[in-house]
Amino acid sequence: MRHYRYTVSLALIAVILMAGCATEEGGGGLSEREGGALLGGGLGAGLGAIIGNQTGHAGAGTAIGAGAGALAGALMGESQRRQKEQLRKEFRQEQMQQQYQPQYAPQPSGQQPQQQQYAPPPATNQEVHTKYNPRTGQTFPDRYKYDPNTGEELQFLR
Repeated sequence: MRHYRYTVSLALIAVILMAGCATEEGGGGLSEREGGALLGGGLGAGLGAIIGNQTGHAGAGTAIGAGAGALAGALMGESQRRQKEQLRKEFRQEQMQQQYQPQYAPQPSGQQPQQQQYAPPPATNQEVHTKYNPRTGQTFPDRYKYDPNTGEELQFLR
């Protein structure tokens, strides 16, 4: 039991010392991979010590648990780092697409930006709406006598 306490306390001290190296500012902190390895190693050491104590080999359980936990934590941290990098890349690409669309392209100095001319689609026998439903305000062509949606009688526009 004494050996178990010694191993667990040594593992906790190591975790605390390693965590003391992390800073929030700049690039001096731990990366996602390193943080994941640290957290996974600590949790793995704790679980390994508990399981090892039950089998009578607390030290071996702690060592195996710490190694497995550190490996798993590092893999998870690396996965998070790659996911963040992919999101940053997609965001940058989207920003570039929005920035360099043709209507937003920079014009040479001294020239006016070209205005795109709006050309309405060619008229194809459009019906003139001369009747309306006074309750809904919807308009209809002259050929309708009743509103097809409500069945109400239509009136001529004034």
